[in-house]
Amino acid sequence: MTHEAAEQQGREPVPPYARLEVIGGATMVAIAALIWFGAINLALGTLPNFGPGALPRVLAILLALAGAGVLIQGLVRPEAAFERFEFALRPTLVIMLAVVLFGLFIRGGNFGLLSTPQLGLCVVGPLTVFIAGCAAPQVNLRQLLVLAFGLTALMLLVFPDLLRLGIPPFPAILQNAIPPSLGRETALRIAYAGYGVLALILYLAFVRPDRRAA
Repeated sequence: MTHEAAEQQGREPVPPYARLEVIGGATMVAIAALIWFGAINLALGTLPNFGPGALPRVLAILLALAGAGVLIQGLVRPEAAFERFEFALRPTLVIMLAVVLFGLFIRGGNFGLLSTPQLGLCVVGPLTVFIAGCAAPQVNLRQLLVLAFGLTALMLLVFPDLLRLGIPPFPAILQNAIPPSLGRETALRIAYAGYGVLALILYLAFVRPDRRAA
């Protein structure tokens, strides 16, 4: 008998409602449902010309399928293989903070007692990824910086440029200052190319040497 098998035999059975896979899968399905209903009034568009509601619905379907797979796996695997779900307050609060900051500053606006400026995806993207990454138990700040700029470059490429979604890429003050001779699309492409190059430089300068040393 292997050490892992002996360890699994010593575990107490985990009921379905407390299984990490079951709770995680159900949460993914619930989030997918919220995304779907949030985009239900947005135009779907056609295959050559996607509307603003196309991407959220596709993401909702993919997330629901993935969540259903995790949920089913959590119900059919042997009981000894399950991990018990334990609520962690700090990571939850950090991720909630990242989501709230994204919602408040991506477009800006007047939220009752609070008024926020539009910072756009160029600013909010790296900040959100960096803050959410700090929810991990062990944080490598160098890797997190690479991830923040790399993912933001990808988001700028996919959402405002390729899919033409109405997500503001720039802060309002910068967006109004773009010269007509340059144009918004050219400025957008310069921005995500610059973020991609910056992520690559940070990776080569910090992350790759650390991995070689390890």
